[in-house]
Amino acid sequence: MHSSAHWPGKGPVLLAIALGFAFAAPPLIREAAEGPFFASSGESFAAAVASRAAESHALKAAIATPVAAKVLLPADEYRRYAAIVDAASRAHGVEAALVHAVIFAESSYDPDARSPAGAAGLMQLMPVTAKHYGVKDLFDPTQNIQGGVTFLRDLLRQFNGNVELALAAYNAGSTAVVRAGNRIPPLAETQAYVPKVIDHYRRLRAIEG
Repeated sequence: MHSSAHWPGKGPVLLAIALGFAFAAPPLIREAAEGPFFASSGESFAAAVASRAAESHALKAAIATPVAAKVLLPADEYRRYAAIVDAASRAHGVEAALVHAVIFAESSYDPDARSPAGAAGLMQLMPVTAKHYGVKDLFDPTQNIQGGVTFLRDLLRQFNGNVELALAAYNAGSTAVVRAGNRIPPLAETQAYVPKVIDHYRRLRAIEG
């Protein structure tokens, strides 16, 4: 929600996650991945890629068509909050992939993210929204995700399951969407935000199968 939060200190440490495996990406990502991430298993990055490729036909297909089923995520943070996201998603009937896509777009998994507009936490909740959904600590990951997922559920219901409109409302407010004739409002931030989240959402769904 109106987030201009950054992911401080983690610039190049992004892993390309495809079909459950980390594999090659730009040089900075490759350099980072060859360090601690693979050191614990004793595999070099190249060896890990080769072994995973040999084991997985699906991974070969993803590499052959780079756009398919591939998304850049901060892998450690994705795992760290996966259980909270899964629990909230099941409780409120919202796809976990959509929740992860929103979190990534809003805060890049930074629980301390703040926007100039006052949105805060992983799902960048505004204080008034947080209060409405019983979130007392915006920077508590569990509370923030629970509140954000409940809010997203309500927006999906309001717009009859239309994910694009729900995301537009998450970013710009439901009033702006209604005033635009139940279309994505002609706001530059929202026009960029919706396809960004949808892109991550679709790629995550492809990964999850």
